[in-house]
Amino acid sequence: MKNLKSTLTLAAILSTVSPFLSAQDNKDYFTVAKEAVTLSSVEPGKDAVPPEPAGFSSLKENKGAEGGLANAGLAAWSVITSGAPSAAYASAYASAIPGFSFNWGNITGWKGPKEMVYGYKVTNLMGVDVIDVKYKISFFYGGTEDYSGDGVRLDDYVSQATGNSVPKDNKVHGRYITNFTVQPVSVNVKWGWKFDLAVRMSDPMNIGTKQAPVAALQASLNWIRSTPFSTNGGTLTYNVDGLGNFKDLTPQEKELTGEIPPVQLSETPAISWN
Repeated sequence: MKNLKSTLTLAAILSTVSPFLSAQDNKDYFTVAKEAVTLSSVEPGKDAVPPEPAGFSSLKENKGAEGGLANAGLAAWSVITSGAPSAAYASAYASAIPGFSFNWGNITGWKGPKEMVYGYKVTNLMGVDVIDVKYKISFFYGGTEDYSGDGVRLDDYVSQATGNSVPKDNKVHGRYITNFTVQPVSVNVKWGWKFDLAVRMSDPMNIGTKQAPVAALQASLNWIRSTPFSTNGGTLTYNVDGLGNFKDLTPQEKELTGEIPPVQLSETPAISWN
């Protein structure tokens, strides 16, 4: 009796969703048959001169970041909100550059932008692609600063970066990241479905040495997919570094958490990333 009541209740809800679809069609329309995240294109990047980060001037006075790397941009921003491009993405970016006083004009050797375009597609039981979005990850890399020709600046650079002094004929280099962005390329979300995508950046990391720093950033793209009957979400994780390397860490994290069952309604099939 209880199961019959639940079935009738679900049918009643489904029948109110659209007067043009039957209860079964509504159920099929809002049920995921398959989904996939795919890498559709890659642009390796060329020699370039990126603009100075907007937050760079404030870093020059950021004494708390001396000896390390700092983000001259944002720590989080929205890319897609309720199935539409967010107004925030156009001016949102992250960087990993030295957090102590230095001259932006002395940083050369930039390459980029390196770009990766990903697609996320969801198909329902009716064979309709209810969510079809593309987003682009882009960044400049390889920027390096050399004070070997300026003994005073070299001493200042090394003392702040390493806490030690070195012979003036030593060269001090870095490999930094600037203008890391995640932007929507195309967004197509069908009626009754919603999709949100937001970025959260890690603090910049140095995967090199103190005298030869190599910047690295990790981005977590948090997504939420919802219908009138269910909400699901997850995280896509990407790592970039100052040498131009790009890694999709999502499969590794899924393997580590593979034994943890997703929280979802019984009417919704389990997620399977292809």
